[in-house]
Amino acid sequence: MRKAAHAGLLAAVALLVLGCSGKFESFRFQTAEGVPIDIRESPPRAREQESHFQPTAARPATPVYSLATPVVTPSENQSFQLTYTSSIRNGTLRIFSGKDTLLKSVPLPPSSGTLLRYLIPLAKGDRIWGYQVEGSSAATGQEALDLVGAGTAPFVHGFAIKSDGLTVDGSVAVLAASPGAVSARISEATREQMNQGMWVISLGLDPDSAGGRVSYSSAEGGTAVFDISPTAGLSRLVFARGSVEFLPRDIAFEGSLQKLSISQLRADAPIPADPGAILSWDRASWRRPDFEVFSWDRFPSVLIIDAASYAVQDDLFNRLAFFVEKAGHAGTIESTAALSGIRGYNAHDYKADDLGRFFTSAAHQRIHLTPGEAGLAELLLQNGILRKTNDGYGAGDGSVISIARSSTPVLRNLLLTHECFHGAFFTLPGFRDAVQTEWASLSAVEKQVWLSFLASRGYNTADSYLVVNEFQSYLLQQERKAVTGFQALTLSRMRAGSSRGAALAERLLAEHPDSFLKSFDVLDQALQSEGGPPGGDAITIRRE
Repeated sequence: MRKAAHAGLLAAVALLVLGCSGKFESFRFQTAEGVPIDIRESPPRAREQESHFQPTAARPATPVYSLATPVVTPSENQSFQLTYTSSIRNGTLRIFSGKDTLLKSVPLPPSSGTLLRYLIPLAKGDRIWGYQVEGSSAATGQEALDLVGAGTAPFVHGFAIKSDGLTVDGSVAVLAASPGAVSARISEATREQMNQGMWVISLGLDPDSAGGRVSYSSAEGGTAVFDISPTAGLSRLVFARGSVEFLPRDIAFEGSLQKLSISQLRADAPIPADPGAILSWDRASWRRPDFEVFSWDRFPSVLIIDAASYAVQDDLFNRLAFFVEKAGHAGTIESTAALSGIRGYNAHDYKADDLGRFFTSAAHQRIHLTPGEAGLAELLLQNGILRKTNDGYGAGDGSVISIARSSTPVLRNLLLTHECFHGAFFTLPGFRDAVQTEWASLSAVEKQVWLSFLASRGYNTADSYLVVNEFQSYLLQQERKAVTGFQALTLSRMRAGSSRGAALAERLLAEHPDSFLKSFDVLDQALQSEGGPPGGDAITIRRE
């Protein structure tokens, strides 16, 4: 009897010391930085029951789970993450910043039979003391919750699909998910937020998957369908306001989708986009009437300017074209009067150091910039492509390419494809080296054919960098199956142009009948090995 009484006394003392709480053994709280923290539960439950909860009228809530050391969110874009399976239809997650202080109270969705990681956004400086899950006071004990984990994690506004379950934040409901198809619906609250600014939907893909199809639909019945090239090899695609002409509600993806996130873009930031989306962009969504500024989602340092007309584009780039690329003009900033009525190109591409040379020369010579040129300089400075120096302008990181709405749809497609390969050339040092090596390996007659071709288009063929850049872009702008036809057309025009051209064409056919195709294969392989698009396929998304 004395032993029993003594044991009971010790238990009572322990209960007073612990304050009716005990250590939670099923798992530890894990911070986003990887720090494990012990959890206590009050009132305590048996080890085999502590992570399982069936709400009833008598017990509508789990114990309160408190952290041995409260966590303070160190930065923005973090979340509280609860991992569980649940059939509770009207659950609520309560997060506490102190023993009696509620930080957040949010609905906790059922998991529909799968493991769910539910994210609740936190602000920098938020303090997490503990948490609790509540069911309904009218619960009958037929619904159940099983806790698997808790902690902090990077916040993702959307969802992620993994082999062991879903990560969601409630902004987008995953309606169905399988290895080959996902359908989701954006919540009304999120759509209201999207409607206030420049929304961006990012899709995370399996880069080893073979293409796919994205379908957007609105609450009013509008639809927009995009096919993804099966050779794209991309891990990310983005769609922003203007890529479709309505605010999406439902999203369907055929293919291997791994995650989806929704964000807001800064008002003056370039819009991330695949070139294919730019071709069909809703102009009513442009942020200014004369042009829109994009960044290539594959190579964000490449800006893409879509101009409303050739006139707008000429104001931005025409003098640059003559200064950088035109035979007989390179290195000279011509007057606007001298170039009146003369267009350099219908599309443009310029690397950072050439842009810096142009604007520095203009400053030194006190040449008055056109409104378009002055605005372009500011845009390039804002995006780090140019930087101010004591001497004028220096090269930053990146390049700019451009097309215009005055071109026909077919021509816009070709021109943008061509310019994108220039963007890849500017961006990928390994690819540039491979192009230089391939050019150096060409025979004298092959080089002469290319120099004749480029000279016929007004290029300054004394500029070796320009020559090899145009060499690769004219080859890769079409698919492999069209390269033989491109060579035939080029040689046909040479024959018609002069007797020297005809002689060059005949020599090439006699000595190197597959010259263009051979070079295409070398360059295509080099580009893809550096993470670039396949030849002829820089435009990944095509609007159906």
